[in-house]
Amino acid sequence: MHYKRRVIWMAGATLACGVAFGANDGFYVGGSIGQSEEHFDASTYGVHANDSAYKIAAGFRPLDLIAGELDYVSMGRASGGFNYADTYGVGAFVLAFLPIPLVDVYGRLGLVNWRTNVYSPIQPFRRTGTDLAYGAGAGMSWGNLGARLEYEIYDVAHTTTMNLTTIGVTWTFL
Repeated sequence: MHYKRRVIWMAGATLACGVAFGANDGFYVGGSIGQSEEHFDASTYGVHANDSAYKIAAGFRPLDLIAGELDYVSMGRASGGFNYADTYGVGAFVLAFLPIPLVDVYGRLGLVNWRTNVYSPIQPFRRTGTDLAYGAGAGMSWGNLGARLEYEIYDVAHTTTMNLTTIGVTWTFL
């Protein structure tokens, strides 16, 4: 829980520093780090975790109010006893921005194609699927450089909880 407070504090400090500019339209890339929360269905995996995670993104914002984004996300490792699971995925999202000056507040909705590798001394296995992902974020930009804070929920099969809180940077090619 302390980690989430630190991420929110750092994001607030980052967003408050300097003079921010309006939205940057065009192609962008970005990277984020944060914390994932994973709780797999006890009848399937029986593992859970709060772990470090990261995300790499590439997108295109043709207008101030909308963007499309492709993400790669690594959710970290969930464990339970001798068993552990690594989950990662590739997602395609639409981001819808509120018309607020100086700060980008947005919602995100998309699909994530995920893969979970479960390691067990008895029988390791893999699960894959494509499921809904959604969330919200806020960010600011200073010229080509931007900062963002995001919270995402992944409706991954065989989980009771899978979410991600990240803080990151973006670079827009103007």
